[in-house]
Amino acid sequence: MKLQPLALPALRGTIGDWIYYSCLMPLSELAIRVRYAEEIHPNKALSELIQRSLEGPRARHIAGYLRSTQERFFNSLVLATYGGSPDWLEVGNFRSGTKADVLKVIPEASRDALGFLSLSGSERIFAIDGQHRLAGIKKALEEGADLGDEQVPVILVGHKKDVAGMQRTRRLFTTLNKTAVPVRKRDIIALDEDDVMAIVVRRLVETNPSFRDPKIAVIGSQNIPVGNRVALTTISSLYDILKLLFMFSVGQRTDRGLRFNRPSDDRLDYFYEVATSYFDALADAFKPVGELLTSKDPGSVTEMHRGPHGGHLLFRPIGLEIVTRVVIEVARSKGTDLPSAVKSVERIPTDLAMVPFRNVIWDPDRQTINVAGKALARDILKYICGLAVDQAELVRQYELTQGGSKDVPKILDPLRLV
Repeated sequence: MKLQPLALPALRGTIGDWIYYSCLMPLSELAIRVRYAEEIHPNKALSELIQRSLEGPRARHIAGYLRSTQERFFNSLVLATYGGSPDWLEVGNFRSGTKADVLKVIPEASRDALGFLSLSGSERIFAIDGQHRLAGIKKALEEGADLGDEQVPVILVGHKKDVAGMQRTRRLFTTLNKTAVPVRKRDIIALDEDDVMAIVVRRLVETNPSFRDPKIAVIGSQNIPVGNRVALTTISSLYDILKLLFMFSVGQRTDRGLRFNRPSDDRLDYFYEVATSYFDALADAFKPVGELLTSKDPGSVTEMHRGPHGGHLLFRPIGLEIVTRVVIEVARSKGTDLPSAVKSVERIPTDLAMVPFRNVIWDPDRQTINVAGKALARDILKYICGLAVDQAELVRQYELTQGGSKDVPKILDPLRLV
């Protein structure tokens, strides 16, 4: 739809290396001209992830607030624009017959800050801060609220649709949201330009055939939906696995440095190599994983290894995390790298429906994962791999899951790798 030209009363300012325009925009114009932040991501699946994050109770709550609250008020939305031909119309030549003394104290630079921002109607505008407010405004107007003439403050910044421009705008998006309310992990994964795990996850799902959707489920949930018989894991779970790998690789016990300080491109290549070499090692050590990552029909592989029968440990997010934590402890204890550590654990049991996972993280009666058993399952694998554990506590906990059986050593010792 061709939009009509629009002139917005505005102030022009600068902060850092951003030039911005603080404007007043009618809600009706905001609703039809402004899109969501999927505009700043070239990957369709990640863009849809952002779109889905705006749907739900928060937008409905904001719409209800607008309709029912006479004292309604919003702070400024931050919008980015590209394309078209926005034009700054400066208002100058200030004169006053009665307040000449006031004019004398107005700085020269400030006299250039007042004017109108003219939009041609062909611009692409999207919200980088205030997306839920935008969603609530759109919903309220769609439901017939008589709010179209009301004005909200908006701050417009310029956006370039090249790689550097998208990184710059994504960084602004996450900076604004990090300092306001906690950013959801799915938004960080899709947009953050400083978080190393998010950057590498995006590179994997966008460029590496082994990780493209549907092999990695690009969804907001940490867990794989019951009906998904294709993906190895979710993008959120992959992010968490990379966090563990990267903290080990840099010798850190916290992820703060990895989340807030974008490294050089060479360093990012290093982290990407850490990720790919680890999953390459998993693919070599565990045949089903390798088959899925290389398959052109991943569903035919996953159906055999995840379902009501239990299936393969690594085809569950909880299992992938448990194995990764054990691999890291093996690498740390042996002073070796991650691929070598993976090789040393390739003979661990992986059938969820069998010993030692049955009744621990796999509930055979309900045919579901038992998250409460995660710590015990990890300790069992550590015991099997010869790592230090509290054996008395391990035996006690495992006996409880097996109905009080006293044959724990007879059950677990034959599985030990050392």
